[in-house]
Amino acid sequence: MNKGTFVKDITQDHARINDYFIVVKKGTYSTKNNKRFIGLSLRDRTGSIEAKIWDERVDHLKNRFEENDLVYVESRVESYQGKFQLIIEDARKEETLLPELIRDFFPVSERSDAELHKTYEGLVKEIRDPHLQSLFGVLNRRQDILKRFFLFPASIGVHHMYIGGLAEHSLSMAGMGRQIAAYVGGDVDLVTAGCLLHDIGKIEEMTIGSSFKYSDRGRLLGHITLGVMILEELIKEIPGFPDTIADILSHIIISHHGVEEWGSPRKPMCIEAIMVHYLDNLDAKVMGVKEHMKENMADEKWTEYHRLYESKFYKIPENG
Repeated sequence: MNKGTFVKDITQDHARINDYFIVVKKGTYSTKNNKRFIGLSLRDRTGSIEAKIWDERVDHLKNRFEENDLVYVESRVESYQGKFQLIIEDARKEETLLPELIRDFFPVSERSDAELHKTYEGLVKEIRDPHLQSLFGVLNRRQDILKRFFLFPASIGVHHMYIGGLAEHSLSMAGMGRQIAAYVGGDVDLVTAGCLLHDIGKIEEMTIGSSFKYSDRGRLLGHITLGVMILEELIKEIPGFPDTIADILSHIIISHHGVEEWGSPRKPMCIEAIMVHYLDNLDAKVMGVKEHMKENMADEKWTEYHRLYESKFYKIPENG
């Protein structure tokens, strides 16, 4: 399975598109003349395109796939109201999206995978505490964990909602955390480690298939609980790892949402945990607003209302 043509590259020069897409929306409708059709929105990493299935093909194809499925479509390209759309003549569901092809169908971090790895390696090398160095040594050997850390989004519907988002969010926090800890005081190594590990449970909380979804395990336990479990699993491989450091790292994970109504069973109770909490809140909210601005501008200056943040946001013109 190879992705040939991406949505952003579809032009009037394309008479036909026979390719793979993820089904974002699907519904059966009727025109004013009672002509039935299936309306679809199809997506790859570069964007979405509308598609339609007409006439006798509605009954023939309607049960072959559903929303969030990966499909191979055979279609022709038409222009409708100034936009391109696909008129689908045949379609089949693909049962498996291979891991090496995931980046073809989901939005990705603007920072390359190589850049994220290099930043991570640099931050880990800056850690001086030998126990924390041992901890990341164990983590680096656990490629089953680390691969998902660099692949997963940081959330499904709030911020960093793209491939590499979890790593980007955690690395941004760690970079800021080292500077802030050096400025206001606190254990720089613990802040760095806490930032890198605070959301590690999300590799178990979410799954990536034809869409970003919560796993059953994630719904039942949540990423905070899962994060502590992963930390404990790593620490078990290090003889003599200090209980105090283990408890502080667990506390940072447990308290990083700040208050109970945001999902943390404990408030931050040490300087390092306070910093990780506010860095998490800062990075998540700023990026969440930036992502909101990309597709939800009411005009040149103001966004549409953001339901989660309960506000509209003003976008300062780039020329000041």
